[in-house]
Amino acid sequence: MLKNVISPKNRIDHETFDRKIAPLRERLGVLQRSLRDAHIPVVIVMEGWDAAGITRSTKMVIQSLDPRGFTLHTIEQPTDNERMRPFMWRFWIRMPPKGRIAIFARSWYSRAISAEMQKPSWTKSLKGRIIAMNNFERQLADDGAIIIKFFLHIEKAEQKRRFEAREKDPLTAWLVTPALWELHHHYDLSYPVIDDLLEKTDTKSAPWHVLDATDEKHAVLKMYTTLVATLEKTLANRAKGKTIKHGDPLLPEKHPVKRSNGRQPGENTCTKEGRQPVLDHLQEEMLRLQALLFKRKIPLIILYEGWDAAGKGGNITRVARYMNPRGYDVIPVSAPDATEKSHYYLWRFIRNFPRAGHIAIFDRSWYGRVLVERVEDCCTKYEWQRAYREINDMEADFIYSSGGGIIKFWLEISKEEQLRRFEERTNDPLKQWKITEDDWRNREKWDQYNKAIDEMLARTNTKIAPWTVIESDDKWYARTKTLETVADYCEHLLE
Repeated sequence: MLKNVISPKNRIDHETFDRKIAPLRERLGVLQRSLRDAHIPVVIVMEGWDAAGITRSTKMVIQSLDPRGFTLHTIEQPTDNERMRPFMWRFWIRMPPKGRIAIFARSWYSRAISAEMQKPSWTKSLKGRIIAMNNFERQLADDGAIIIKFFLHIEKAEQKRRFEAREKDPLTAWLVTPALWELHHHYDLSYPVIDDLLEKTDTKSAPWHVLDATDEKHAVLKMYTTLVATLEKTLANRAKGKTIKHGDPLLPEKHPVKRSNGRQPGENTCTKEGRQPVLDHLQEEMLRLQALLFKRKIPLIILYEGWDAAGKGGNITRVARYMNPRGYDVIPVSAPDATEKSHYYLWRFIRNFPRAGHIAIFDRSWYGRVLVERVEDCCTKYEWQRAYREINDMEADFIYSSGGGIIKFWLEISKEEQLRRFEERTNDPLKQWKITEDDWRNREKWDQYNKAIDEMLARTNTKIAPWTVIESDDKWYARTKTLETVADYCEHLLE
């Protein structure tokens, strides 16, 4: 994509620049307000060679924007906290809410190249990063975000000239470091890598705009022209009622999950007295395994989904009872608040992903999109069908990027046992807080939920993040099986 970008024709004089840029600046300010009113998030990526003018070009763009409506992110080396998270985590949490603009002066692209090229097998690991970055951008675009990516291109000789000019100026000499000169000397080696990266991440959802940055005025004018044209087109389409839809959702292949092991209600009933010694042993094991995960900096997600009254709370209590509370978090998931609704739906979950060596326990999770939100019509069919692939991609990226693991539990109970527990809660003053009108209303839609559950399990039962069904009519059997599953998984993760 870099070939034939540089041309002597790409030069512009001051008078022409001032004449053409003035109306574009005014228009960009108007468009920002229109985007805010239309609740459309915008992500602008500024990438390019060192000394290509990323900082100056970014400055020229933000001068036309209301500072209350955008956030500028200058992406440098990750902080200690960010190093303990999956690679894309620090970019996910910086995504703008609806109606705001996020500008990245350097982004996931620079950081991917910087991080991966230092590894012996960097070509293979960079390929994995490319897949993750394309998935990331596709998900945002499918959700309605506008993604505009610029790459400022200059030739090696021009880069050298700019480095030398900066070194001669006392105000800018500090910007030119030995590390930058080292990168300059490897320009010819980096060129095909960057060109290939741009080619493989130039997608319909988020295309690249490669600009000749030899002349700053030319590059800035092209940048403004692209921004205005892209934003105007999107707003015009929205005004006509055209939704952002990049083709029909690609539904993952189904891998059906058996939701019963043949146990019948009351069969082989377990008692607290009979199971407590086993539970005590398993809970002591969890403390040991937690310490090993912490020592090896392996993050773990344990998520619980299941029928109302299936015993998620009791299971979580038993799993975490002996663990060090400083090393795990329990994240109870309910309906999203106003801030969470203004972001892409996975944003609020990714923010709570565990750092290296820690455990995050989700009491309900991102699967609400394909269960409650699907059945209760809180999202469109296109949105919940899209979510299967998005969820699988997110879980895979967490595992591959962090080296961690995900345990997914579905707690299954019979309709008769659920009714018995509902009535028990209703009649017990100490348990009445556990039962709500929503629980009874959801029960009336049992068949609809049953259908949604089957499809959810089948489409998200992946090789690296499979579902484990916990037969929960007998709560002591369920608690034991849950702890045994977690312990076995951790042992495997630590191998």
